[in-house]
Amino acid sequence: FPMADDLAPVAQDDGPAPVVRIKYTPEFEEAMGRFRAILLRGEVGERALAVTGEVIDLNAANYTAWAYRRRCLEALGSRETWARELEWSADVTRDNQKNYQVWFHRRRCVEAVGAGDASELAFVAECLDADGKNYHAWGYRQWLIGRFGLWADELDFAAALLADDPYNNSAWNERFFVLRGTRALNDPAAVSAELDFAARELRRDANNVAPWSYMKGLVDAGPEPDAAAAWLCARCRELLVAHPGCAPAAAALVDMLDRPGAREAAAAEAAVMCIALATKWDTVRSKYWAMRHAQLVAGGDGQQTSAL
Repeated sequence: FPMADDLAPVAQDDGPAPVVRIKYTPEFEEAMGRFRAILLRGEVGERALAVTGEVIDLNAANYTAWAYRRRCLEALGSRETWARELEWSADVTRDNQKNYQVWFHRRRCVEAVGAGDASELAFVAECLDADGKNYHAWGYRQWLIGRFGLWADELDFAAALLADDPYNNSAWNERFFVLRGTRALNDPAAVSAELDFAARELRRDANNVAPWSYMKGLVDAGPEPDAAAAWLCARCRELLVAHPGCAPAAAALVDMLDRPGAREAAAAEAAVMCIALATKWDTVRSKYWAMRHAQLVAGGDGQQTSAL
């Protein structure tokens, strides 16, 4: 965009005696000088938009440039302007996928254009293909799904990611997000199906903590926690027979047995598991399991000192 002579760059003020002056490139100093001039003038429009683009191209983490860019877009106002911006932001996002600002900016573009659809989900999926645990991309995807009601295929999407990487905690979290967002956590059949899904994943690696955490979350959030806890206890015992010393299974069993209203026999079984975890299976956390053991033998108040 052509810059008129009236837009004289404004130099950075480092004070009268800067100690260690940053050695910016001439290109960066010139772009930032123009941006400061725009800010001082309060100018919004196509020229100001072009200046913010220069600054963002040189430093995509410049929050002020992103915020001022949105101010320019709002002043320009048209849906076509926002549509062009959405297209422009795609490449910037691909090049800066761990940058919060690009995802927040894209959210504003999508809202302005009304472009919350399957194509936008596909764009996020492309970014997650590069890094399936990108927190910013997942946060944006969840906003997109909740804002535009794009729940239909999300469980399948998360399942595909887990088929590729069963240790992807973000994909497990996405399944829980969908269950909560669609209120499926109120449906005993849906919760039972998810418990079965997680249990099948343990066939690949019984020591994968992610599905164990997921199942414990389903027990606590589901409509029939006592029945679900009993089911999970049975799975833990079965797996400990097949995989003796499996620490995640033993830990889950302790948590399920040590629930409010549990019978004395359940507490005794949990205490035995704590001893095994503290002394053989999870010695890195031996002090934690000693504390749990003390609480169990003291009836839950933790006042008795464990013998471990």
